[in-house]
Amino acid sequence: MPGHRRRSTPAWAAIAGATLLAGLLTSPAFGATGDAADDPVPRPPRITSQGPYTECTANDCVGRGEPGLPGLFTFRPNEADVDADTGSTDVTGYRVRLIDQMGAVVVNGAEPPPYTAVPSVAGLQVLEVQARDWGERWGPSTSFLFMVKQAPGAVGQWQFADRPSNGTGTTTKDTATEGAERHDAALKGGATWSDRARRGEDDYSLDLNSTGLRKPKAYATTAGPPINTGESFTVSTWAYLADTTSDQVVLSAPGTHDAAFELSYSAQHKKWAFGRGAQDRRHTSDVVSYGDAAQPPARVWTHLAGVFDTKRDTDTTNDTIQLFVNGRPQGQPVTLSTATSAYRPWTSARGLQIGRTKANGHHQRYFHGYIDEAAVWQRALRPRDLRLVSDLENESEPATTLVADWNAGPATTGNIIKDYSRYSRTALNLSPEGAQLLPDSMGQGRLVLDGIRGYADASGPVVDETGSFTVSARVSVNGTEWASKPVGYRGIVAAQNLAGTSSWALVLTKLDTDISLWSFVRTAVDAAGNVTGRVEAQANDVMTDFDTPIDLTGTYDAAAIADDPSDTSGKLTLYIGTSAQATSPQAGHTSQTQGTGNVTVGRAADGDYLSGTLDRLRIWAGALTANGVGNQVP
Repeated sequence: MPGHRRRSTPAWAAIAGATLLAGLLTSPAFGATGDAADDPVPRPPRITSQGPYTECTANDCVGRGEPGLPGLFTFRPNEADVDADTGSTDVTGYRVRLIDQMGAVVVNGAEPPPYTAVPSVAGLQVLEVQARDWGERWGPSTSFLFMVKQAPGAVGQWQFADRPSNGTGTTTKDTATEGAERHDAALKGGATWSDRARRGEDDYSLDLNSTGLRKPKAYATTAGPPINTGESFTVSTWAYLADTTSDQVVLSAPGTHDAAFELSYSAQHKKWAFGRGAQDRRHTSDVVSYGDAAQPPARVWTHLAGVFDTKRDTDTTNDTIQLFVNGRPQGQPVTLSTATSAYRPWTSARGLQIGRTKANGHHQRYFHGYIDEAAVWQRALRPRDLRLVSDLENESEPATTLVADWNAGPATTGNIIKDYSRYSRTALNLSPEGAQLLPDSMGQGRLVLDGIRGYADASGPVVDETGSFTVSARVSVNGTEWASKPVGYRGIVAAQNLAGTSSWALVLTKLDTDISLWSFVRTAVDAAGNVTGRVEAQANDVMTDFDTPIDLTGTYDAAAIADDPSDTSGKLTLYIGTSAQATSPQAGHTSQTQGTGNVTVGRAADGDYLSGTLDRLRIWAGALTANGVGNQVP
């Protein structure tokens, strides 16, 4: 989705680029005011760094710190604005901004305390400051250029992509490059590899649920600890939960008796969770950050992350933990010392456990399902960072995996359309009336719908809709039948049921006698099932290709970062064929929603039957880009 993804400024930006950026700082908010000839406005103020960042010069521009690490800067009047005899000055304050951030901050006083500036991205940064005098006039600005280092990468990463060709290996590599020591993971208790992987074809995941049978002792473990759990850290992974009947742990760092952290599913609360044992003792208190949504869907890929943040100081009373699901923070950070007076930061000396934990001295709560792309960082990642981590890029493209593929082509008779994905979904079942499988002119099967009673459905949902996903259908609309529909009629190609409505749907709407428009719609409901919000991405032009097969694709990109940093709703996009259609600036979803019922074809839960034919319905975890639609949809 061009224009919606931001990436960090390269750390190798040259000083020439810095000079260019400084010359571009001509925002009206930073224009000088007053008559410089008769009554001079304040001159450019002095800026001094108190660390950790240093000013770039023509021959020296060394990167320091990292995104999110505050820098301290002191502002003082230009020496020419200070009376040499009395030390007095007309300067009464300063206006400050970082070039990559919106708006400016006013700081009062000629000699205010050090100002804290927090760069949000790596690479070249410019701090711009103006002085103000007693007449509320602003003078020309001073630009302080400094370089921000890239933040340290993951210190441990297990992608499970190294399945041996004979499938008999028992070790998966730590593919991280940060630090000198690697921590390969050994597969234990019957754990193996699966081709149900988050990066799609030619990838593998850790299989702790092979052939659907529980393996109560299956897990993977490193020989030693990849992180110091007494300091700030972040853990993340993709999890595919096969059932929700018991507590299950995705990642943990055990001690002698308890775990320094657990990323898990709580069957009691029916929520994802990130917890930490207060101390490494038997029957110790556990502090937990729970997911916002109860009853998250099973048998879907969900990105989970947990952050332990010491705030870069030695004060243990402000240490926090927080769970992130699909890149979004859940609730507020939980302060451990407030949750329990027993809290003490402690370090696990054991290996990382993938698929189990340790409590009261015993390993337990083995995970049932698949785990992929696990990673650990020795720092607290910011929410912005975790949204990008959840994007899971493949060579600059977000990774996708086909999780449902109902293809009518092989079936010319019968009452079901099989799923041909690797995930063995239940078949689409045809309604008793109004739906039938018939061969087309090439002998390929197609679902024929009468627009009155005909539909097909299968068990859903098949994706975690709080994360990115893609839906694509090949459909032909019966022009004669559609012409008979009243103005305002909605015909549903495919939809995910939710409390009597649809959490997502590909829709054709009749706006006037000869004006119909395609759209990709998402709907949110409250606990009582009342609709609380509806957003849609609409086609650029009216529908004219009746009785002709077309490909409709809707994408929801949960990780898309809008021009407004406060907008974390993600973006919807509709494609007709391979052509991206215009979207509303408000095309993101302001409240999270998740379908709970069947996936349907040819109607929604509340009707809206469509007359025509459907050849294929596919659903991906992850948002296809325009390039991905061009490669995978036709």
